[in-house]
Amino acid sequence: MQTAVLTTSWDDGHRCDLRLARLLKEHGLKATFYVAPENQEFTRQDLLSLPEIRDLGQDFEIGAHSMTHRRLPAISEQEAAREIIESKAVLEQAIGKDVKAFCYPGGAYTKLHVQLVKDAGYRYARTVARHTFTLDDPYEAGTSVHAYNHGFGFDLWRTAHFVKFRPIKLLRCLEWDVLAKAMFDQVISKGGIYHIWGHSWEIDEHDDWERLVNVFRYISANPKVGYVTNGELEDYL
Repeated sequence: MQTAVLTTSWDDGHRCDLRLARLLKEHGLKATFYVAPENQEFTRQDLLSLPEIRDLGQDFEIGAHSMTHRRLPAISEQEAAREIIESKAVLEQAIGKDVKAFCYPGGAYTKLHVQLVKDAGYRYARTVARHTFTLDDPYEAGTSVHAYNHGFGFDLWRTAHFVKFRPIKLLRCLEWDVLAKAMFDQVISKGGIYHIWGHSWEIDEHDDWERLVNVFRYISANPKVGYVTNGELEDYL
């Protein structure tokens, strides 16, 4: 078994996921698409239709992202439970398969929501925590890198630590694609889980498709790597 494992995930259920899926397929990369079927942050026309979700599920894992993408701590326990349970049921109906992975909308959750996810029958739940290369808790799973420039924000200290406080490398790694490649190199060298995630609409908004393709080309088809979906992580490890 390979000591390096790679997984990718993409959130929200936006129609740009269709373009992203084509690129993933071209590079032989597995992925989990976390879909909120009635995401309130977009118009209905911007969301994947149920037939499109079904087609996407033929090639990739479909995970749940709640029904409406509301932040779970901002709604009642009953509403949160309904969002978690109903999204699983709707997506399973659409794709004809079990949905075993969940992603907390906006990365916002409490221990209560972790328990609700477990009670609903999910086996894995992803957060938006970054700079993570292990799977310590499958219901609070972190990620490695977000396909988005965080610049001098929240990730600066962790990025500085990752590059061993070398200023020139730090400046380069403020670009997400450079950081993504550097993290991949580390996992190849030291082992662990490499998890890249993002939003197709965000890639489109920032015109980062070429960057994404370059990263996909860099991380794909490596014989030292086991390529898995989010839902396969626990079984694989």
